[in-house]
Amino acid sequence: MSKRVSIRDVARLACVSHTTVSLALRKDPRITTEVKQRVEKAADHLGYHPHAVVSDLMAQLRSLKYRAETATLGFITAWPTRDGWKESSNHRRFYEGVKRRALEVGYNVDSFWLREPGMTSRRMSRILYTRSIRGLILLSLPKAHGHLSLEWQYFAAVTKGLTIFRPKLHRVISSHYEDMQLVVHQLRKLGYRRYGLVLSADQDERTDRAWLAAYLLHQHDSPACDRVPAMVLNGTDDFRKFSQWYIQNRPEAILFAGVPIPAWVAELKLRVPEEVGLVVLDWSEEDSALAGIDADGEAQGMAAVDLLIGQLHAHEYSIPKKEKIVAVRGRWIDGRSLFLRR
Repeated sequence: MSKRVSIRDVARLACVSHTTVSLALRKDPRITTEVKQRVEKAADHLGYHPHAVVSDLMAQLRSLKYRAETATLGFITAWPTRDGWKESSNHRRFYEGVKRRALEVGYNVDSFWLREPGMTSRRMSRILYTRSIRGLILLSLPKAHGHLSLEWQYFAAVTKGLTIFRPKLHRVISSHYEDMQLVVHQLRKLGYRRYGLVLSADQDERTDRAWLAAYLLHQHDSPACDRVPAMVLNGTDDFRKFSQWYIQNRPEAILFAGVPIPAWVAELKLRVPEEVGLVVLDWSEEDSALAGIDADGEAQGMAAVDLLIGQLHAHEYSIPKKEKIVAVRGRWIDGRSLFLRR
């Protein structure tokens, strides 16, 4: 007997979530015409037919479900200004991923700023609880090793990144270690052998030193003639330190985050990519001319919602005894700042 085609099989072929397939096949108005057509084409190709008993049961459950107009997730920020976080393309994309995935599973998203004038952790907790908001997504903080206070016993929560040190909550992070391995692989394919890493101390902390760890391991395994020492800058006389580092090592490419390497390279009158290649480790749309790693903020936002909904469905509130960490791999972005050396 052949295996019955499932809704997840259709989702894989159509490159969407299984929830989107379910909504598309029910002609839900929230799903675009293009996606509906793609899902229907995939279902026809695979010969998918819904299971009559399961479909009837799900219809009954949907009629009882706590709907989007009353089910809301809280998006919590604690930056110095209300909209300061929006200056980061990665944060904006994370928020869009949160909203998109929340809508797919039947939730609204409301934003809250913990630094409202006169706001206290107790007052914010009561506001959220009074509005029946039990699921929270916490945006990462401007600086590492921060902490947030709420009456956690009332909430399920997921945080972005590693900057919220206390409490120990479930979190979604970029897969920095694996992303550095991907960078090294791509550089090798292009013929680069000697490349150096330059980070700000803040970026090094925010990534829990994972970029640096992966880079140093690679350097350890490289021939001595190809090794270039990493540089972590602390904001004091950085350009002079960088200039000395470059002159002493002459790397073929520079991997960087948190420091204005393109401006510094221009100041040294170096031609990119002819004299030195550039790879930005925290790539955003503003870096479209550069090669680098896109952390895929949308995918992180969607993963955060999935992790949070699992807690809500299991009624898991309060600080977890053992936090879960979901790592989302980044995507390599080609750019004019590198060229084929062979």
